[in-house]
Amino acid sequence: MLEKDLNKVRRYELKYCITESEAAAIRDYIQPLFSKDRNVPPGAVGYTVNNLYLDSPSLKFYWDVKFKRLTRVKPRMRFYGSELEDSIWLELKYKHNGIIWKKRRRIATEEWPGILEARQIDRTEPLIKTHPDTFEEIVAVFGAEPIMHVRYFREPYVSDIDEYGRVTFDRQLRYRSAGGSYELRADDRDMTYYDDPQTTGSPDSPVILEIKVETIMPFWAVNIIRNFNLVQRGFSKYCYAIDRIGQFPAPQRIASAAFR
Repeated sequence: MLEKDLNKVRRYELKYCITESEAAAIRDYIQPLFSKDRNVPPGAVGYTVNNLYLDSPSLKFYWDVKFKRLTRVKPRMRFYGSELEDSIWLELKYKHNGIIWKKRRRIATEEWPGILEARQIDRTEPLIKTHPDTFEEIVAVFGAEPIMHVRYFREPYVSDIDEYGRVTFDRQLRYRSAGGSYELRADDRDMTYYDDPQTTGSPDSPVILEIKVETIMPFWAVNIIRNFNLVQRGFSKYCYAIDRIGQFPAPQRIASAAFR
């Protein structure tokens, strides 16, 4: 299995809503060329992903996605597993003209959120006129605060023949409004599922398939798309959660401060 530093990968990220039967067929199809992600716990089929998304008071990063801005960035804090452990990831996810790349680094959980306080800046500094490029700078420049905590279960596979290639199946999408709180721990009972047919526009609760490749499309990715008649569609887990609150009023305990 080949591995590559995610900070150095420029990739295309193709997303599809598929059925469970299609997911099973695609999983069987890729078996000769793919292995289970080495981060999957022994005996398990995947792992839980938690993303805490930060945004400006005007929801700039949300609207950049909705209006398909050519160049955009999304700051988020990520950790894996159902329970918070001793380390978390600070991530900036960039997209320009369809190509995606990340800047991420791991910090000790005990450093959160104090690490942000160490980078308070005056917005009149020259930094605002240039290009902030660290997690702390992006958060400070745009006044970003935690807006949405999204959790889902990921079944991931890694290409054995490419320097970088991933196929993932995401299920059990759920969210809670962060409302400006930096708290990372959340009980599933305080989260709302939003992978239902009405929200996703699918006949059944879908599986979110993601095919991630470097800029040259490998044969296996082309064959998956052709053989299974896949039709690409955008699916921002963050935006769908925001949309869910906006369109379908949620119970008060998870109402987003952004819509008050």
